[in-house]
Amino acid sequence: MDLGDGRSPARAADDVDAREAFALLGHDIRLEILLALLEDWLAAHTQPKSYAELMDAVGMEDSGKFNYHLDKLRGVYVRQVEDGYVPTASATALYRTVLAHRPTETVETDQRLSTVTCPACGADPALQYDRGFVTVDCPDCSAWEGVTYPFPQNGFESHDTEQLLVAVSERVRHEVGLARTGQCPACAGPTTVDLRLDHVEDDGWVELACGSCTFVVGVDPLTTLLTDDRVGSALREVGLDPLAHDWDRPNSQPVVRSRDPPRLALTVAGPSGTANIILTDALEPEDVIVE
Repeated sequence: MDLGDGRSPARAADDVDAREAFALLGHDIRLEILLALLEDWLAAHTQPKSYAELMDAVGMEDSGKFNYHLDKLRGVYVRQVEDGYVPTASATALYRTVLAHRPTETVETDQRLSTVTCPACGADPALQYDRGFVTVDCPDCSAWEGVTYPFPQNGFESHDTEQLLVAVSERVRHEVGLARTGQCPACAGPTTVDLRLDHVEDDGWVELACGSCTFVVGVDPLTTLLTDDRVGSALREVGLDPLAHDWDRPNSQPVVRSRDPPRLALTVAGPSGTANIILTDALEPEDVIVE
């Protein structure tokens, strides 16, 4: 499984909006205004700051200049309410993202994992962290492609190895599961599914992509279904844990069952039986049978 930053014509057209969003913050005074509003942030319960309080917090006496910069932020990152000004959800989301990826000394690692094994050859997989991506794969064979997924450096530095493996697995399960239902986990925009019918039997993965931002992930179909109740129940019935790491689950090579309508078939063998899953072109379980 791999996630990267893709670009489509639709996303390229959004570059204008991205440039405008960055440009709004291209001044120290605007940054100081936002930081002053975020200082006592309590989500929907944030208490407004008055115009005078904001001017004082920013340390400005020129009301004309201050009002110019405040107007640039108003409606996008700042909202005026009855008692003053509050940050918008866009401002707080941006703030959280900056904190998660705040500029610090770059962290990289490459180590063998002695507590897990490659599901294909049984060797010790390797854990790598590079450019903000966690990768768990097997250097000794090519039969298992492993997992590559973005993970903020802030989180990477605050977890030990075992905690990190759990955190990455949970992040993949929840975010990919959300993307399968049509909502981008990054921007809440609509996602689309590409079953890749001409290639899925060769490499075993489908594609989920957002039409509004750069979220795009190539993933095995079973991973997209781990938050689905019917599939989770079927996996438990055959003796498998839907919360297990990717490397602890058996291979579930997809097969093209039909092209019109598009359908994929998955066979997942466990110690207590086999789960047979038929998927629609939206990666919805059309049929789940346990044998």
